[in-house]
This record gives sequence, structure tokens and C-alpha cells, in this order.
Amino acid sequence: MSGATMPDLTALNLPTVAEILVLPQIRRGHPTIEAAANAINRPVRWVHVSEVADIAHLLRGGELILSTGVALPNTDDGLTRYISDLAAAQASGVVIELGRRFSTLPSALVQGAEAHNLPLIALHNEVPFVAITEAVHSIIVNAQIRQLQFGRSEERHVGKECSSRWSPYH
Repeated sequence: MSGATMPDLTALNLPTVAEILVLPQIRRGHPTIEAAANAINRPVRWVHVSEVADIAHLLRGGELILSTGVALPNTDDGLTRYISDLAAAQASGVVIELGRRFSTLPSALVQGAEAHNLPLIALHNEVPFVAITEAVHSIIVNAQIRQLQFGRSEERHVGKECSSRWSPYH
């Protein structure tokens, strides 16, 4: 993860893992929360599709990771490290689509996610990840636009207040 300071995601009005789980695009996959159900109110800054285990160093925090699990480690230690690295990178959660690699999530993944309080979601049906990323990114971008519009509105209001009170003759 980069050395940049992570902004307070809760102040950005971003969707949470819980809100994403009720979107039709993800509901088609019949999601189940397999670990850290108490942490699904974490905000999601971005959705990232990844099939590699060593992705954590490329994350900035707040990402929801989507994967089919095809390239995840074959050992319990490797799966535990994968989850530990994502938690250290401040990922918001992990969604793994069952079927291509796993018929059920390995206990090392579930136990690791629970230990790190990292939401772990299983998708029981295949879904196009592009549909999920488009839907979530649309929500995120719209939230950012609203925040910019609010900021500009506040800026105009403050500017009018200052200009109406300021006079070079005081």
C-alpha cells in the first residue's frame, strides 16, 4: 500500500459492503456472508477484480475485491496470508465466486477473514463482474459528484457572505 494517508471514508458518503450486497447485480449471485458479518457496514471506495494473491501492495484501502479464486494459493498458510495482506491494506471486503475453483470457501479463508474482521462473501452463482463494478462505480462517482456540487454550493455561499460584509472603507 502506498504511503499516502487514507481519507476518512465514512465522510465521503460511499456505499457500504451491506448496501452493495443488495444490488441486483450482486444478488443474482446469491451472496452469503461467510465471515465478519459485523463489519459489512464498511464503506467501499472502489471495486477491484483480481485473480492474483499478491494484490494487497497495489491497493490504497477501501477496495472491495472480487475474485473467482482461480489463482489463489493452494495452501492454508497461503490463503491465510492472502486475507491477512488484504486486511493490512485496509480492503473493505472480499467477494469470491464459487464454481471455478472452490465449491465452498476453504476454512482457512473463512477463519482468516473472521480473525481479521474482513467481510468475506461467497457468490453461489456466476455473475458478470463487470456488471457489479459498473453498478458500484456509478454509485461512487455519483456520490463524488454530489459532494463536489455541495462543496461548490458552500463555497459560493461563503463567498457571497464575505463579499457582502467586506468593504475597503471600514
